[in-house]
Amino acid sequence: MVCEGFTGNVVLKMAETIYEITHQKDIRHEYLELFNFELYGGTPVLGVAKPVIIGHGISHARAFCNMILVAHKMAGSDLMGRMKASFVGK
Repeated sequence: MVCEGFTGNVVLKMAETIYEITHQKDIRHEYLELFNFELYGGTPVLGVAKPVIIGHGISHARAFCNMILVAHKMAGSDLMGRMKASFVGK
């Protein structure tokens, strides 16, 4: 999903809440794991020159590790440069 920051934050908080509630009630399903912020670590901020990942304030080691991996993948693939080139022309 691509959106501006406020809407994105609301959607993320809602998804995280759904995950927490189902986790507390011992409802397990692989789809619900998609809402576990520890798995993906953080959210990339697009539109800046270098990779920026926003993490959750209560992130633990697993989330930090995954944030670093996402930033590494973004840098290694030159995602920001390729996005820029697609908008301003090659």
